[in-house]
Amino acid sequence: MNPEESKQTEETPSVPEGPKASKKPAPKRLSKSRPVTVYLVILFIVALLLLVMSFFMQQRSHQALTDLNESMSASQDLTTLQMDKQRLEFELQQTKDDLVQTQKALEKAEKEAQALEWLRQMEAAARTSYSELKTLVEQFEETGLADFLPTQSAVEGKDSPADAYRTIYAMIY
Repeated sequence: MNPEESKQTEETPSVPEGPKASKKPAPKRLSKSRPVTVYLVILFIVALLLLVMSFFMQQRSHQALTDLNESMSASQDLTTLQMDKQRLEFELQQTKDDLVQTQKALEKAEKEAQALEWLRQMEAAARTSYSELKTLVEQFEETGLADFLPTQSAVEGKDSPADAYRTIYAMIY
């Protein structure tokens, strides 16, 4: 080999023919595509990280919305309970008022019954003894039950108990 041939072989590599010829250029292509592959892997990893971050952020916002809904539901329940409480307090006050009115009516009915019993005893005494009748009328006046005698008769066309008492009172005084 002469020196020119050796220069040529050093400068240009000899390309062997056959199956080994295709293997040598491949490493040069791999070395050129390797940065692209690394870049794609990095992009893929970044995309995965973004997906994971997005998933956790979505979970966090979902939890916050759930907590907010529960809070609103509790607030609505509280408002409903307060309204029920006010309604029940109103009903309780009405029931107390009704009870007071019923008690007053019962007391009036009891006094009316006592006054009617006094009147019955006075009418019975009027048939038997004038002095006993006078004593009963005086005692009846002291009790103050005369105001509780009914002013209307239970039997149509007859005198009321208050009228009957006035008649007895007029007989004595």
